Amino acid sequence: MKIFSQKPAFKTKEEKIYELLREAILDCDLKPGKKVVIDQLSQKMGVSTIPIRAAIQRLGMEGLVEIRPHAPARIADISVSIIREIFSLLAALEQVAYEVVAEEADPKQINILKGLVREMDQANKENDLHLWTQKNISFHWQIAEFSNMPLLIEFTHRTFDQWRRVSNFYFRNITAMRITQAQAEHWQILELIGNHKFEALTSLAKHHNQAAFENYQSLI
Repeated sequence: MKIFSQKPAFKTKEEKIYELLREAILDCDLKPGKKVVIDQLSQKMGVSTIPIRAAIQRLGMEGLVEIRPHAPARIADISVSIIREIFSLLAALEQVAYEVVAEEADPKQINILKGLVREMDQANKENDLHLWTQKNISFHWQIAEFSNMPLLIEFTHRTFDQWRRVSNFYFRNITAMRITQAQAEHWQILELIGNHKFEALTSLAKHHNQAAFENYQSLI
């Protein structure tokens, strides 16, 4: 597994292990439901069990690992309820972001978003779903960044981290029809931002996230 060969520098052991395990979980290198055997990790990573236990506790607080009494921890499952929560949060966070961005976005910012949507179009054309997913996250992150609201930006990033795990787990099964629909909605979002149509943006954001939720729900 690729995570065990990486050795980032200038951080504590706990921080290194936390980041490596977290990335492995989000990328689904460590799959939902997999047992986390601390002694095995200790041997493979060449460190004591102490920083591994601390890292797992942190991941447990984020809901990425399930801590169980008298049993090995395990990577958290992906359920319909967590997917529903992710898309409900995204819809609410984007509503706040759109209110600011629709009023204040300038041509330079709109061109940045337009470039990302074009890159998604190209990725879709080349059937590169993994790249499309990365650019999709960047597009929505960028809208949050343009709001200049630190808490909103933080919560958007945290929610998209969870979405990233869901997407990586299911992305091979996401339908081409859903991606085509999502791309049409991304172009609509750009048009509405440029025309300062906040109410229409709010409605579209709700629809966009609901359609995505229903697509993932159908895959479980």
